[in-house]
Amino acid sequence: SLRLAVSIRSFSYKRGVPQGTDMVFDVRFLQNPYLVTELRGLDGRDDKVATYVAQDPRFAEFFNNVLSLTRLLLPAYREEGKSHLSIGFGCTGGQHRSVTVAQKLSAALVQDGWRVSNRHLELERRDAAHRT
Repeated sequence: SLRLAVSIRSFSYKRGVPQGTDMVFDVRFLQNPYLVTELRGLDGRDDKVATYVAQDPRFAEFFNNVLSLTRLLLPAYREEGKSHLSIGFGCTGGQHRSVTVAQKLSAALVQDGWRVSNRHLELERRDAAHRT
């Protein structure tokens, strides 16, 4: 059977939605770790940030709905002959909320057996800037 490749990206709305993103979710409604001094310098891959984001009262329902929607759509896209699906999560700075949600969705889809690549565009940009 055809393997559908899923790419999940986090991004910053300051730079706009990345080209070629099929489905986009705006997670700027979730409580912002940037506003918490001890979380500001961390990113969404950090457990402390992930825990803070997940404590938002709307988080669980939002995430479960996105996961359900994705689980509904992936087999349908595969049956249509689509070979690649790109899902984007955006927040203000692209370092906290969007990264956490992207990580969580990636982990859930990998557990389901999908082939997933995960990119954090703002963290890549930040790391590249630190190297030069």
